[in-house]
Amino acid sequence: MYDDSLTKIGIAGVGAIGSAVARAMTGENSIEGFTLDCISDPDAKNTFGVDNLDFETLVKRSDLIIECLPASIVPALAETAFRANKDVIFISSAALLLYPQIVASLMDSDSTAYLPSGALCGLDGVTAMKEMGIRESIIASTKPPMGFSGAPYIIANDIDLSAINEKTCIFRGNAYDASKGFPANVNVAATLSLAGIGPENTQVEIWADPAAKGNAHEITVKSDYSTMTTRIENMPDPANPKSSVLAAQSIVALLRNMSNALVIA
Repeated sequence: MYDDSLTKIGIAGVGAIGSAVARAMTGENSIEGFTLDCISDPDAKNTFGVDNLDFETLVKRSDLIIECLPASIVPALAETAFRANKDVIFISSAALLLYPQIVASLMDSDSTAYLPSGALCGLDGVTAMKEMGIRESIIASTKPPMGFSGAPYIIANDIDLSAINEKTCIFRGNAYDASKGFPANVNVAATLSLAGIGPENTQVEIWADPAAKGNAHEITVKSDYSTMTTRIENMPDPANPKSSVLAAQSIVALLRNMSNALVIA
């Protein structure tokens, strides 16, 4: 648990998720024990009254860094943060699968990396079941077709998302391959895999459904003693339909937990 002095936060990336976290930190119901010290985003439309810095300076200034970046940019931030032995909250968990040097540099540092639950529920049960041994872990994610626009898998397979007129499975595979094909869409699968039995053994289904009003994720995890099935439906973030509003709030909840005397995990 962090002490009572204010922990200086730096947010890397203030798109839809980073901006929601910044608003939570600077609004009336701010997060006890933390203060937003700076951001890093060359395209920021709102700096939230703090300095907009490069990664190197943000890391030097911050006690704790919050990552809200496209997956391809995450390694540069992680390398800088871990070289300085700073702790990082990662929301782009797919980047940890795609760029193994992130975890390698973490292990060579004195840093701690935190992964919030993002748009998922039930990860506390997954980590508990891991202690018993997980036999099977599956996640099925469903979004409106255009929520997958621009994904490498869609482009590589020349999938016309506008032509999908009924619920269609557009991908089946493991979490590692899903992260390569849908790096902006399947952080939930990456997080589940890291909480459970790893990316090669975590199975992923991705569904495009024109009737879907939001983003739904259903996970089924089995051990010899327990079977857990959870389903959550989230409204897409108006500022970024590839993500859910809940993703940003999972970061806020993690920060509040860090400053609480009573922590429910």
